[in-house]
Amino acid sequence: MPRKILIVDQSASIRRILRTMILANINDAEVSEAETSISATALLANDPQHIVLFSWESSNEQWFKFIKQTKSDPDNHRLNFIVFTSSPDDNRFDKARQAGVGHRLITPCSPEALTDLINRACNPALLRHTRRYNVPDSVANLAQGVASLDATIINISMGGMLCEIPLTEELDWTVPLLASVTFPSGDNGEPVAVANLFSVISSFFVQKRNSDYTPKTIRISMRFLNLPPDAEAKLNSVFSQAEKQERGLDHLTAEASGLSSI
Repeated sequence: MPRKILIVDQSASIRRILRTMILANINDAEVSEAETSISATALLANDPQHIVLFSWESSNEQWFKFIKQTKSDPDNHRLNFIVFTSSPDDNRFDKARQAGVGHRLITPCSPEALTDLINRACNPALLRHTRRYNVPDSVANLAQGVASLDATIINISMGGMLCEIPLTEELDWTVPLLASVTFPSGDNGEPVAVANLFSVISSFFVQKRNSDYTPKTIRISMRFLNLPPDAEAKLNSVFSQAEKQERGLDHLTAEASGLSSI
């Protein structure tokens, strides 16, 4: 999921500088611009954002009212405010924080400082609708027409999965495919097969290259469409077992920590 960032400032030059810094360093960013809180309100109504980056120099009581109203809207519960300023004022920031501003950026700043602050304000992992799991030795079969290809599953969730496969021309990445998944063991110790996972490719990237630099393996991110009830039930069972194993690891880690302190 892309992180949507709205830059609000009366200066087009400042907006352009910040936009350039963000897009140069954050691969999943989608940046919008607004001059005032009024135009920002109109944009948010039609296109919800994750971050609003606004100028302290242009802020006033109207801004504080805008922030409070926006934060009170349940549809904006994930919205984070970052105020940027060239004149730090702790008292003023305390007031802004009480209104709902979580972060402050002192300008001028480096691209690294801006990137770090955006990542702290909005962690992309927290935007996922469903939790991801790594189930060792799980595999998938990707079918499209007469073509069929086996894949290694890197992680999987109720919403989709990330797989690694050899580079192939057999699959058309623009066309949906039918996936099936096999997990090594379920609650009864037997393999668990989950079929009829109608999917689309969200993205892919080169993972390994041959000695001549041509792609060797790629990782593809897939999104499930219309998950069948039977498949959903089986995935829930496998994920529950994975969580139990994680809790067991936490218990063993705590015990080891206790022994090491003796």
